[in-house]
Amino acid sequence: MKLIEHIPLIKQMEIINRLNFFKEFSLNERQVLLESFSQLYLISQSRFLFKQFDNDKRLYIVLSGAIVVYKHSHLLDLGTIEPGEFIGEGAFINNRERSTSARAKSDTIVLAITPEALTRLPNVIREKIKDRIIEGMSERITKLNDYLESRG
Repeated sequence: MKLIEHIPLIKQMEIINRLNFFKEFSLNERQVLLESFSQLYLISQSRFLFKQFDNDKRLYIVLSGAIVVYKHSHLLDLGTIEPGEFIGEGAFINNRERSTSARAKSDTIVLAITPEALTRLPNVIREKIKDRIIEGMSERITKLNDYLESRG
């Protein structure tokens, strides 16, 4: 995972403006988030974003590319995280080690937010991030329920 430091803010804004995750954020809120509270990383194809049991607590929002999530013990593919989706919310919210592994399906750029950065964000931005996490988790539960019902 390589920290990306020299992407102009305007280019970063172009990228996140296209993503559903940020649809409720004003331009100013997007700019505050990018300038002060997040970092961009490049994960090369087939490289790990994180591994099961890591103590990395960051929330990652996929900006481009794709991340495959799986359980290490079974090499069970749990799904793919696409641009505008997030990964790592369990460790981020509950301050625990990673329960899955995540590897780049292709060259992938992610925006990383630490739990500490979240607490320093202006309330309006923090609440919008929390709302998106809740919505995303709810969508995942619905997909899991549909999958379980189709097997039953």
